[in-house]
Amino acid sequence: MQFIKSGILSTYQDNGRNGYRYLGINPNGAMDKMAVRLLNILLQNEENEAAIEVHFPGPEILIEKDCIMAIGGADFAPYLLDENQKPEQVTNWRCIWVKAGSILKFKKRISGQRAYIAIKGGFLAKEWLGGKSTNTLLDFNTIKPNYQVDIKTYSKPDFLPYLGASVRPPYSESPIIRLIKGNEYDFLSAGAKKILEDEIFIISQNSNRMGFRLVGEALSLANKIELISSAVDFGTVQLLPDGQLIVLMADHQTTGGYPRLGNIVSVDLPVLAQCSIKDSVRFQFVSLAEAEELLILREQEIRRLRGAIEFLAK
Repeated sequence: MQFIKSGILSTYQDNGRNGYRYLGINPNGAMDKMAVRLLNILLQNEENEAAIEVHFPGPEILIEKDCIMAIGGADFAPYLLDENQKPEQVTNWRCIWVKAGSILKFKKRISGQRAYIAIKGGFLAKEWLGGKSTNTLLDFNTIKPNYQVDIKTYSKPDFLPYLGASVRPPYSESPIIRLIKGNEYDFLSAGAKKILEDEIFIISQNSNRMGFRLVGEALSLANKIELISSAVDFGTVQLLPDGQLIVLMADHQTTGGYPRLGNIVSVDLPVLAQCSIKDSVRFQFVSLAEAEELLILREQEIRRLRGAIEFLAK
């Protein structure tokens, strides 16, 4: 594959580099990890195989070998141009066989913020600390114009699976995001607790893969406190000094010193990751037991999906 155009912040992303935060190395990884997992299951790859995370305007990619591809997450109206410049629309969440010489393009943003391109057999890119995820600070696996990566060749198969609507993440431009209470939640004033649970927050333009800054009615603490830096994670909701909120995302730092009001349940992180600037979110607190039950139900669905595809592919 050759990137004729690299698009806006196209990066390799997998499940991230886990186990190195004690060294100050942030995990990176896909913003929408569920999309990457589902695409890899469709392609019968290892679930942690890296996909290419793209934003709109998307890249323009020359496919130099016959391959099997799947695209999911945001819908950027992808299409292929064959050697005769004949366009063919590509449907999200469906495996497709792509003939060598085709060019992948994206026409317009229809929904979502991040689309993912996955290839059967994976991208033969470099690994560092067990992952292929791009680290822009180190210029590791950075995708630029004319960048090339090798892929495996596949002949056209008899079975090309697709993902039914019921299994796809429930993306929304105004989602209700569930979270469990954080260590410093009880430091909030009674009024701030009510605002956090009842009001709408808007994703500000000052948001990126490191964190989503939210704009809403300012929250206050019951008493002034001094905190030492403590561990944070993907989905940690922190209170900034100005009373606004920030949700840490995939490129988050390893520790933080702001009050941790909550942590978003893992099943809702993909939904938040696909939100755009000016989208609205509301929060709903759930218990740790409820969060675990949501995760168990999701994993059971994934197990059934994986089993069905493996059975049909035989």
